[in-house]
Amino acid sequence: MPTPLVATSRLEPAPAVGSDANSRMAWYAAVARWAPSKHNSQPWRFVVRDGHLEFWADPMRILASTDPHRREMLISVGSAVHVAGVAARAAGHEITVSLFPDGGGGPAARIDEVGAHVPTPDDLALLAAVSKRRTDRGPLDGDRLPANLPLLLQAAAGNCGSSLRLVSTPADRVTLAALVRRADRTLLKRGTARPELARWLREPTDRHHRDGVPTDHTRSAASSQNAEFVQRDFSTATSRPGQDRPGRDHPLVGVLCTPADTMRDWLDAGQALGAILLRATAAGANASYLNQPVEDVEIRAELRQQLGLDGVAQLVLRLGVGGDVAATPRRDPHDLIYMP
Repeated sequence: MPTPLVATSRLEPAPAVGSDANSRMAWYAAVARWAPSKHNSQPWRFVVRDGHLEFWADPMRILASTDPHRREMLISVGSAVHVAGVAARAAGHEITVSLFPDGGGGPAARIDEVGAHVPTPDDLALLAAVSKRRTDRGPLDGDRLPANLPLLLQAAAGNCGSSLRLVSTPADRVTLAALVRRADRTLLKRGTARPELARWLREPTDRHHRDGVPTDHTRSAASSQNAEFVQRDFSTATSRPGQDRPGRDHPLVGVLCTPADTMRDWLDAGQALGAILLRATAAGANASYLNQPVEDVEIRAELRQQLGLDGVAQLVLRLGVGGDVAATPRRDPHDLIYMP
């Protein structure tokens, strides 16, 4: 049997009470690196200076075939911003978030502490959810989620300037499933999408890379094709999909939308994604993505028109009670956090 890829999800110890602002900011960044990102590319760098924390997009990690405008990259950075804010509030500090504080040539975002905050049980539960969050491509049962969770997720998106449109009627689910299936085929025919994905696939025995998607963190192509919604195939010819399992597969599905389609909207969508996933995790849900339709310009427009979306689709989520799946690896904080 191959040795499993080490993918610990333990958070670094919080800084001691009375630590300086730079030490706290470095800890917020270390927690933020557990945010979600496309293909687990972790396309961010964190800079701590003068008591601020800056979030920079890493152009070396762009996915040019399926994300040529860096939209999904900025969504990932926005998610890291949200997770850092969760860490700050759990540690007893209020923050402000400034998007593109120095214009287009500077960081994507910056956070500053603006006062004390008394952590609530909810703050602590959301911080605990950072290390519990899982991407689960296996069967997900949305009917086993708390009845009030959909409203909580919609409120979380709204608080971040976005909206979560639930895809709940049978007709809308059939429409979405058809668009996902067609987009999946379209991307594969493009010719550059699969080689791009292959660069981010990691065999379970790979102990050198701390990014990318382990090839056993997926569902088999046959199982996916037979499911309600086709998912992206992260397997290889030699891999053994680890998320094939029996169980009801009827996820809660939602389309995350923003009012417009600017870089600020993309960062807002990322913050909303972070809020949705942590709230869902705290309620016992796993999640994965059906993003193929938003990666093709024409099908993305069809998605908005056919579902009657009140906004621009940024990503599609599936959520539900799933299995006991492993965390994906993360790069070491020393490789990501700069303190000039």
